[in-house]
Amino acid sequence: MVRVVLLLVALVAMTSVADAAALRIEGANAEVEMGKYLNLQIVYEGESAVGSADLQQWADDFFIDVRDSGTENLLSGSIRTTQQVRLYPRSTGEAVLERIALGGAVAGPLRVTVVPAVRNGIDGTPRWLPLPERVWQGQAFEIAVDAALMHPSNHIALDDAVLPGFDVQPLPRQTESRDGVEVVRLRWRVTAVEPGVHRLELPPIEQRGRGRWRFYLRATEIRVVPLPSYLPPSVPVGKVTLESVLVRGDGKQYWQVHIRNPGRLPDASYGLRAALATASGINPDRLGVAEVEADLETGIASQRYQVPLPDWSFGWGDGPTITLRYFDTDAGQLTETRTWLPPAWRMPIYAALVLIAVSVLLLVGAAALLVRATRRWLERRQFRQQLARAPDAHALRRLLITSTGHSILTDWAAQQRDPAATDVAELINKVCFSAAAPPDSTTLRQALRRARLL
Repeated sequence: MVRVVLLLVALVAMTSVADAAALRIEGANAEVEMGKYLNLQIVYEGESAVGSADLQQWADDFFIDVRDSGTENLLSGSIRTTQQVRLYPRSTGEAVLERIALGGAVAGPLRVTVVPAVRNGIDGTPRWLPLPERVWQGQAFEIAVDAALMHPSNHIALDDAVLPGFDVQPLPRQTESRDGVEVVRLRWRVTAVEPGVHRLELPPIEQRGRGRWRFYLRATEIRVVPLPSYLPPSVPVGKVTLESVLVRGDGKQYWQVHIRNPGRLPDASYGLRAALATASGINPDRLGVAEVEADLETGIASQRYQVPLPDWSFGWGDGPTITLRYFDTDAGQLTETRTWLPPAWRMPIYAALVLIAVSVLLLVGAAALLVRATRRWLERRQFRQQLARAPDAHALRRLLITSTGHSILTDWAAQQRDPAATDVAELINKVCFSAAAPPDSTTLRQALRRARLL
């Protein structure tokens, strides 16, 4: 019975407190334009001072800009607490200021209509471009917002974007004309650092000029998938390209390898230093790498390695193969890309000197052989001409004997390679020492041709 009485007393006390406290929302218009704000006062009156109202349930539809707050004592003995708030709508359409409570009093809900920011028939409300539903940890991608200028003299201003869980690189703006309206595209290249579901919320986008609007866009969510646990940190993530060129510096030739990725690159890509050191024949510790560079126009990171040619390198075919493994974010798996180092000639100085000396000797020997062969050809040509001009068989016999230094024609025939020379010798001897009628000159010349003398 006592417990029932105490409960009734507590209920009566709570009712009296509730009756004594009042909470109201003042200055709330039924309509607001995108880029403008609702200027509200949250007024609480009660027997004691209270803190600020919790307005978090409004945050999805409005950016909450808490201004001044103050407390005053009323003649009735109550205390009035006033909180100034500006609410910037995040999207057009119907929005609801949900019920709030403070000090035992309740206010709301209130309905608000948010209309587009339109001037001269141009809707200046910025709009997100489509984003991927998910990305891989370490993957870089582009986010962008289009904002139409409501007057050609207007301009867009915004602060640097800070997105928790991402590395952010601002990209140059792009401006294009669409049906006579200038549209500014704001762009950022962001790299996912931490896995999980993240909210991407941009800083306010202001359009200034003929009027001033401050747009707070609704945050968008994106899921970052963690990389496989077996991947070492030195494996690049993204869409990596690899190419190589031959360069010259300080009087020497070098292989230069370029890595490019639309995102981040590790300080040393996995396995690349060892592959280049093997191809060059140097210690990997001697292999230097240029600093990672990022193209401010495209957001593409690049890295350059440079190694000297090995002591022996031959300039034909493809050079050594260089392979780089990376995590392909499109395929969602570990893959590889490769390049062939350009072929080039290189050898030690002593080998080059030996090669030059051997080449000179071969050239001299070839020249000597050529001179000798030319001389023999000229002599043989002259001998054939003499044979062709010989008037009779006796002149032929003397010419054949004197050309070889033999005393008789039979010895000359025995030294010749062609067996027909024996027939020629017998025929000439028969003509010279026989009393029979000699054959005509045509028969003798045919015999000389068979012996390959003419």
